[in-house]
Amino acid sequence: LFFFQCDNAKGLKAFYDAIKFGPNHLMVFGGVCATVTSIIAESLKGWNLVQLSFAATTPELADKKKYPYFFRTVPSDNAVNPAILKLLKHYHWKRVGTLTQDVQRFSEVRNNLTDVLDGKDIEISDTESFSNDPCTNVKKLKDNDVRIILGQFNEEMAVKVFCCAYDEEMYGSKYQWIIPGWYENLWWETWINSSQCLSKNLLTAMEGYIGVDFEPLSSKTNKTISGRTPQQYEKEYNARRGDGQASKFHGYAYDGIWVIANSLQRAIKHLNSTNKHQKIEDFNYSNQKLGNIFLNAVNETRFFGVTGEVVFKNGERMGTIRFTQFQEQKEVKVGEYNAVDDTLVIINNSIRFQGVEPPKDKTIIQEELRKISLPLYSILSALTILGMIMASAFLFFNIKNRNQKLIKMSSPYMNNLIILGGMLSYASIFLFGLDGSFVSEKTFETLCTVRTWILTVGYTTAFGAMFAKTWRVHAIFKNVKMKKKIIKDQKLLGIVGGMLLIDLCILICWQVVDPLRRTVEKYNMEVCPQARVI
Repeated sequence: LFFFQCDNAKGLKAFYDAIKFGPNHLMVFGGVCATVTSIIAESLKGWNLVQLSFAATTPELADKKKYPYFFRTVPSDNAVNPAILKLLKHYHWKRVGTLTQDVQRFSEVRNNLTDVLDGKDIEISDTESFSNDPCTNVKKLKDNDVRIILGQFNEEMAVKVFCCAYDEEMYGSKYQWIIPGWYENLWWETWINSSQCLSKNLLTAMEGYIGVDFEPLSSKTNKTISGRTPQQYEKEYNARRGDGQASKFHGYAYDGIWVIANSLQRAIKHLNSTNKHQKIEDFNYSNQKLGNIFLNAVNETRFFGVTGEVVFKNGERMGTIRFTQFQEQKEVKVGEYNAVDDTLVIINNSIRFQGVEPPKDKTIIQEELRKISLPLYSILSALTILGMIMASAFLFFNIKNRNQKLIKMSSPYMNNLIILGGMLSYASIFLFGLDGSFVSEKTFETLCTVRTWILTVGYTTAFGAMFAKTWRVHAIFKNVKMKKKIIKDQKLLGIVGGMLLIDLCILICWQVVDPLRRTVEKYNMEVCPQARVI
């Protein structure tokens, strides 16, 4: 029984009339529209009839509990999802977002995609759906830093989506759109007038998108079950149809006839080998045994047809999925996925990304420690070493000539304290330059304390000695009576010692009550000049 009706009422009447008034049919071939096909497929179990469709792609028909006698030579809409998974893994994309038109057909594919990606180390970071205006949802995808977008929508909505993508700058080297590949040729020209988008802006946003759909005809040059290659079949098909419009399902219809012929031949062989008294002509709608023989025969189908390897798994066709890319206003085939072998083939150098490499699946956030410049630290360290060498030379000169009259009059002990204080302050420069890039977290906290103590003690020693010498000059010259006044170095050392004692008390209390701790200060994120995705 060949069945091609799309009107529900007419379709059901035609089917029931064929069952009631026509001869006994062995199988039902057809069912193009999902609504009529699903109603008939659900009732076929009562007549023990196997149905084979070549054009009904709705995912709903994959439910074998509800439609146990239904098969199709065309892959379902869900068949693209394992192919998409393979593509994501090929380019190491582990973070994606979905944008789905609020229609059952697209929602079912999206839900199945979620199941396919589950447990495959691929995160769906955002799931957006829309009815008429997708711009809000496109913006949400951008706000969530989604770079790989898996879309499910028709041509009219696709124009709106890409217009929104252009407005949000979600195109180019940082983004990859993957959408249905079954749109008509030059599909955007039909719907461009219904949007507020300029044609050049729309084409800019569309450039590079990848379309996913079933392959209408196999690209292999092997001979099929009919003895023709797919290319020879296509040539003959085009010659026979003349000026008539081509259907992308014609190859699946052709292979469908071969499935029926092959299945009936297998059923005849089975009957001849098991029950020679029974023939397929004995089939009637209450003959469950023959119905099961036909069902098993279709299930065991395996041959090479014009659409590729024809194999069924739970009634679903394990077909070939085609990848195309929009390049310079035309669709270019860039690869294909074979569901039977679970293999993906990307045609050499055919796929073109907008950047020098495939887009990253997210903005890469690299925590980078802000550190002291090594060249700057090296220069200052070199200058510090020169300063310490000079201070050491002065110290050596001061000790060696301490008994000479001029040196002795300048208080060599106080001079030595000034030099030692300066050398301690110099030494702190080395410690202040040692940041988190040079030392560990634990060492850094100890270093914080040590360098604070060294700088404080060094500065107080140098400043205290200088202050004591200045005070002695002040005390002598403010003596208006010009009486002889002697202030010995021991007294000056006491002043310096007093200052150091105050410092030590403060430092000890600080260390006991609230010691220095290492903290990490987070700065605002910045775009890396060398790589815009970092």
